[in-house]
Formats: sequence, C-alpha cells, structure tokens
Amino acid sequence: MQPGASRKQTALAAALVALLTVGAVPWPAHAALISTQQEVAIGREAARDLESRFGVVRDAEATARVAAIGGRLAGVSDRRDLPWTFRILNQRTVNAISLPGGFVYVTRGMLDFVRSDDELAFVLGHEVAHVNQRHHVSLLERHFFMGIVISLLFGGDPTATQVANFVGFLLSRGFSRSAEFEADQVGVRLTHRAGFRADAGLQFMERLRAAEGRDPSQFEVLFRTHPALPDRIVRVREELRRLGYQARARGQLRLPGYQARADALQVPCAA
Repeated sequence: MQPGASRKQTALAAALVALLTVGAVPWPAHAALISTQQEVAIGREAARDLESRFGVVRDAEATARVAAIGGRLAGVSDRRDLPWTFRILNQRTVNAISLPGGFVYVTRGMLDFVRSDDELAFVLGHEVAHVNQRHHVSLLERHFFMGIVISLLFGGDPTATQVANFVGFLLSRGFSRSAEFEADQVGVRLTHRAGFRADAGLQFMERLRAAEGRDPSQFEVLFRTHPALPDRIVRVREELRRLGYQARARGQLRLPGYQARADALQVPCAA
C-alpha cells in the first residue's frame, strides 16, 4: 500500500468513526451491512474458533441424531437456504450455542440432561430461532460494526479479525433479553411445526430450574447468558397456549437408549 493511500484511508476511517460517534451517520439498518453470504463466512470462521476451544464429539450415531432433529427444525424455518450444521461440543456443561449462518452446537452435557428428542428439539429450536431471526447479524452490526468497517477500509478480512472477539462475546454475554425471549417463542413454534411436542420445552425448563442449585458449575454459562428461568417459563407457557396446548401433569420419560448414548459421550473424545 502506498503511503499516500494509507494516510487517506486513515483519515477516512477517523472521519467515519467521528461521524458515527456523534450520530451524524446512522447505524446500519437491520441486515444492511452484512449479506447472507458474509454471514455464512463469518459463521464458518466462528465455528472453527469455537471447535478449537472445546473440541467436537466424534460419535457418529449421536451426531446423526442431533443433525436429524436439527435438520427437521431448519427445514421449517424461514432460512432453509443456509448450510445448516449441527454438532456436539465436547463439554460437560449444559449449554447450546448457535453461530451466524446456521452453525448450531449442543454440549455433551446437554445431551445428558435432555430426556427425549422432543426436549432436544426445543433446545435446538431455540438456537435455530436465533439464526432465523438474524440475531447474530444484529449483534454483529451493533457491537462489531466499527471493526468490520475499518478492516474493510484497510483491505483486511473482518471475518478473521473479529471472529475471536465475537465468539467470546457470545460465550460470556450472549444476546439481549428481548432476543432470548423471542428465540424461546419462535423456537416453540418451530418445534411444533417440525412435528415435535413443543410442551416438552416447558418440562425441560422446569427441570432446569429444579437442577439449578445442585451443580451450579454445570449450568453457570447457560444461566449467565439467558434471562431468569421463571420469566422464560411464563413466555413459553403463553406461546404454548397460543398453539393450543393444554396444561398437563405428565412427565416425559427418557426414550429407550437415550441415557446409554449420553453416558457413552462422557468419555473424552478427539477434537
């Protein structure tokens, strides 16, 4: 890069920062900055980063089960054109996470906690809903817009320079309360639309609340990055009523072979 060009880009970047800071230039509208193609590219880089942090479970049967359930949910979403990917992180904590572009993960701790495919569908449906509602795109534009623009001005690759910070942000802070509530509601609809029992999600959340005090370290990330469970349960219950579900006092039983498969995942697996 020529010195003159470098000085010109530096001045342009400084001017843009100043204008955005004082509000002379509005922040981008929803999905105005990041295209679907760019979203997938960022998600792919974020997936590499996430998998390098925790490793992936290489159990073909368990992975196929997660992918089959996730595929049904993605198939009834508004973003069926994305290259949806569903994998298991080699982590004992109970958690799930989605990334831009349709990269969705559950931990082996989550697989041990859920009691049925319906409950797992609710968990995955929540993550698919984040992607469906473009929550990652909104988050990128709101919190990482400046770095992306400056990287582009200097000819850099924003997916490489911003991805580690973005993944760290998701793991430590997550989405806004309103985005999480929306993901619960949309997730319930997707679960129902895909042919699963959406009310299993309510049972899952009630068991999650009951388990909160038993092993805090196992649930710490999940509770830190989501609104309080009682508030989420109220909204899930309301969404179930809208879908025509009736309150019922029936517990879900773990499906045959479910615990055995989950137990097998407790052995450390190769990344």
